[in-house]
Amino acid sequence: MLTISSTDESLERSKAVVVEHVEAGRLRLALHHAGPELERIGLGWSTGQGPDSELSPLGRAMQAALERYARGREPQWPEVDLPKKGLPRFTVQVLRVLRQEVGFGSVVSYGELAGLAGNERAARAVGGALARNPWPLLVPCHRVVGAGGALTGFTNPCGLEMKRYLLELESTGSDRA
Repeated sequence: MLTISSTDESLERSKAVVVEHVEAGRLRLALHHAGPELERIGLGWSTGQGPDSELSPLGRAMQAALERYARGREPQWPEVDLPKKGLPRFTVQVLRVLRQEVGFGSVVSYGELAGLAGNERAARAVGGALARNPWPLLVPCHRVVGAGGALTGFTNPCGLEMKRYLLELESTGSDRA
């Protein structure tokens, strides 16, 4: 169960952010976390280095889930707090709805997600909300497509090639590593 929670800023400043790397198949994640809160995830292509040699319990759980995902199986992401500080209320709503309503192997259009989030006329605002998503894969913004299934609007540095790869991985159930 992933929860998006608020944080006390004074406590946040006292926590050291740890960065760990996990890798499986063609994917690599940089996990930025402070205690139980996952601040953000960097999603990129595998470097061939494998995961960090020493991982925290969160890092080990994320590695196991990523290995499952890279094999085209539904991952079982660990329970982790996702802090919402700095995110607009609509963004938090969109990310919650996306996480809860759009499952592994499914896609939804920006307009459909806007409707699920309570404002069917806010497709562009949904795109803006997804561009602020600090937790790719855990909050699966790659599952949101343009009208008619067009692959659009993926702000990840790896671009639409990554979005296409993730959608194919989920739809076929096999990694092309």
